[in-house]
Amino acid sequence: MPRDYGLPFSITDAVGNNAFSFDRRGPAPSLWVPSLVPGTFDDVAAGDRVVFEDVDEHDTLQSCTGLAHLVDTHWDGVPTVVMDNHNHAFYFWQRAVTAGAVAPLATLIHIDQHKDMRVPEHLYDGHTFDDAFAYTNFHLNVGNYIVPAQKCGLVGEVQFVTSGEALNDESLATRGNTILNIDLDFFAPEMSYIDFDRAHQFIDAHRRTASLITIATSPFFIDQERAIERLRRLVGGAEK
Repeated sequence: MPRDYGLPFSITDAVGNNAFSFDRRGPAPSLWVPSLVPGTFDDVAAGDRVVFEDVDEHDTLQSCTGLAHLVDTHWDGVPTVVMDNHNHAFYFWQRAVTAGAVAPLATLIHIDQHKDMRVPEHLYDGHTFDDAFAYTNFHLNVGNYIVPAQKCGLVGEVQFVTSGEALNDESLATRGNTILNIDLDFFAPEMSYIDFDRAHQFIDAHRRTASLITIATSPFFIDQERAIERLRRLVGGAEK
């Protein structure tokens, strides 16, 4: 079993994201997990391996390719990780807290179509990076990674931004010790009623005071080329 993101690997058992529609996906369902590379936003690129597979609302199997690599970077000096499936954020939150870059019980600003607040079968009781890596990839999925992060003290209050109205919520004031958690499916076609410039303004305000930024391209919920294009527009003149 892999112990970190140094090399890509496949998930072959009915665990984590691979558990979705496991019995409907052929004789040997598996998902690819890309390796993590240090780089810049220019290194965020679409891959050609299936990282998420499930049936959609029309009962049609969707095989979704993700990123070529997860990317460890900075956004104007703020540590930032770009990933495809959003559950990877759990590992990177623990990494940041362990390193002292983020204090425990950080406020999570969660910009996403979905709240991702399902409760996994097992809560996290690990202590090491190996434990966090295994839990992230073999127990969590894209919809249930926030609750265990709260239960083990990685994050505290969660402020949800799942609609255009939330972008105007004055209670979401910038503050210290925050994690800005962006799912680019917030810019999927069905969310096109949300004004991009207003969302960009909101993200800019909160990223400047964040201790960590995690960004997911969510292949099942938004085309990866569209997600990357929206990311490019968001980061604009970010450092290379």
